[in-house]
Amino acid sequence: MGLCIKFTEKRLLRQLPLILAFLVMSAFQSYAQGTEILRLGDVKVGMRGIGKTVVQGHRIETFEVEVLGILSNNKVNENLLINGKSILVKVSGDVIRRAGGIAAGMSGSPVYVDGKLLGGISSGWIMTDHTVGLVTPIEEMLEIWSYPELACLPENLRYWRLDQPVRLGDKTISAVWEIACDQSDSLVRPAADELVMRQAAAEVYVDGLGGRAARVLKNRMKRGNIKIAQKDLPGKASDVADEKMAPASYEPGSSIGIQLARGDINITTLGTLTHRSDHRVLALAHPFMKKGNVAFLMTGAYIHHSFSSVEMPFKIGVPTEMLGIITQDREKGISGEIGRLPEMVPVQIDVFDKNLQVTRSINYQIVRDPSVFNMVLESTLVQALEGVIDRAGAGTALMGISLDCANTDGEQYSFRRENMFYSRSDIVQSLISEVSNLIEMVTESDIEQVMPTRLLLKIEVETRRRTLSIEKVEIKNAQVAGGGVLDVEITLRPFREEKFVRKVKIPIPQDIGKENLVLSVFGLNMRVDDADAGTEARDARATRDMRGEEGQLADFDSVIRSWASSPKNSDLLFQLTVEGDEMKKIKLNGKDLEIQPTNLVVTGRVDTTLTLSEE
Repeated sequence: MGLCIKFTEKRLLRQLPLILAFLVMSAFQSYAQGTEILRLGDVKVGMRGIGKTVVQGHRIETFEVEVLGILSNNKVNENLLINGKSILVKVSGDVIRRAGGIAAGMSGSPVYVDGKLLGGISSGWIMTDHTVGLVTPIEEMLEIWSYPELACLPENLRYWRLDQPVRLGDKTISAVWEIACDQSDSLVRPAADELVMRQAAAEVYVDGLGGRAARVLKNRMKRGNIKIAQKDLPGKASDVADEKMAPASYEPGSSIGIQLARGDINITTLGTLTHRSDHRVLALAHPFMKKGNVAFLMTGAYIHHSFSSVEMPFKIGVPTEMLGIITQDREKGISGEIGRLPEMVPVQIDVFDKNLQVTRSINYQIVRDPSVFNMVLESTLVQALEGVIDRAGAGTALMGISLDCANTDGEQYSFRRENMFYSRSDIVQSLISEVSNLIEMVTESDIEQVMPTRLLLKIEVETRRRTLSIEKVEIKNAQVAGGGVLDVEITLRPFREEKFVRKVKIPIPQDIGKENLVLSVFGLNMRVDDADAGTEARDARATRDMRGEEGQLADFDSVIRSWASSPKNSDLLFQLTVEGDEMKKIKLNGKDLEIQPTNLVVTGRVDTTLTLSEE
C-alpha cells in the first residue's frame, strides 16, 4: 500500500494527529490479516496469557504472563509519536525458571492474551525479582512500519507512571524507571514506591576482536554491553552449521541476530522476533543502537544456554544463516524484511610483518551503513595489524589502498593509492587515521551520497625507522630572473646513515617581477601550516582542497582522484611564496608544489630567501 501526502508545514502540524491515526490504523489493518491484537484500551489488570521465546537451540517454548498494571510515559509532547505506554507484567513457568527470569536476549518475546498479541517483552527488573518486567504494546511497535514519516523519541531515561499502584512483595509500586541495556542503574535514585528496570537486550557479541581492537569498538559504539567471545565458550556459527532453519520457519518467539560484520570478524546482538506479517517483521521491543533508518543484516540465531545472574539473566548464542535486512532501529523496537538481504561491503586486510616474516589475511563483510561502517572498520584494522605484529609502538609501514565506491544512482568510482608512514610512538594509529579519514571523506561527502562497495588494504610493517631528514638547502645560481631555472642542492640524511645531496632544477614563471621569494623544502609530516593548525583550520583547508580553481565544488570523482594523486609522506616537496605573504604562492609548472619522490618518509623543513634579478 502506498501513500503520498503533501502539506504545508503549518497545515502538517494541524493534521498530524489525523495522519498518525491513519498510519497506525493502516498498520493495524495490515496486521489484522494475520493475528489479532489486544488493544491497550482493552487491557485489564489481572489478565493472564503466554509469552514465547527460545532458551535452548531453535525451539520456541512458552511461559506464563500476568498483567500487573498499565504505565504511562510521564514526558508529554516531546516528539511526534502518540504518547507512549508500557505494561507491567509478571512471568512464570518452567522456561522462566530455566532462564533465571527475564534474560537479556528475550527482548521482543511476544506476549499473547486469549490468542491476541499484546506486545513484546522489553525490560526486566534488575538486581531484584527477575520475573517482573515491561511489555511494549504492539500498537506502538506497529508505528515503526509507518516510518520515516514519524520521528523517534529523544535519547534519555524513560519514566513510567502506573495508572493504579501495584503491590510487589512488601512494596507498593507507583512508577518505573526504564534504563538502556548498557546504562548504569546509578543514573537514577528511585523513590520508595519506584523501581528500576533495564531493557532485556543481549550483549553485542564480538568474535575475532580482542585487546585494543575491542576497546576501540567499545569507545566508538559508546556501549558498555560488548562481550568478547572467549575460546572456552561456544561462540562460532560453524559450531551449529547443521542447525539452520528455513526462513519460512521463523515465527514470533524465534531468536534472531542483528549483525554489523560477518566473516573472520563477527559483531552481533541477539533478540526475539515479536511479530511477522509475510516478509515483514518486528523485534526487540526497544532500540538496538537507535540509528533510525538503517541497513543491518538480520540472521537466524542458535541459543546455547540462558545463564542466571544477580543483576540480569542473559542468553548465550550465535548467529546462523542470513535471513534478511533490518531497516528501522527505533525507540519501540526494530523492523525489517526476511528474504531481502542488505548490501554488504567486502573488506580484505593483508598484513605482512617484515621482521617476523609473518603474513595474515582477514576477510569479512561490513553492513553498507554509513552510521557504522567506519566504526567497525577502525576496530577490525587494529585487530588485523596487532594480530600480526604482536606489539605496540614505533615502526614504518607501507600501505596500499584499493577502494571501490558507488553513489545512489549506481555510478561507480574506483581508485588506488600507496603511501608510507612512520611513527615513533604508534604506527598502528597512523595507519588507522589514514584509513578513517579516507572513509569519512567518502561517506560524509557534501557533494553527493557515496558509500564504499569494496575495500582492500595491503600493509607491510617493520620496526626499522625509514626516514629521510632535510639538513640543508642551497641555491647554486645567485642570479636568476623570471623564466629562468633555480639550481638547488638539498642535503639529505637517512636515519643513522650517510648523508647525500640531491640536485633539483626549479623553473621560475616568466611573468614574475623582481621581488623577494621564499623557497620552502619540506616533507608532508613537517609542514608548518599542518603542524600548527588547529582542527578548524585543517577542516577549512580540506574544504579548500575539494574546490576547483574557481573556488567551486568539484564533482566527487575529481575530489577522490585528487586525493589519490596528492603528495605522499615519502615525497620531497618544493614551494615558492612571496616573502612576507606565505599565502601568495608562485605556481611551479602550473602547480603549488614541485614534487620529488623518494623511498623514505621525508621529515624536516628548510626555508631559503632569494631575490630575483631583472635579467
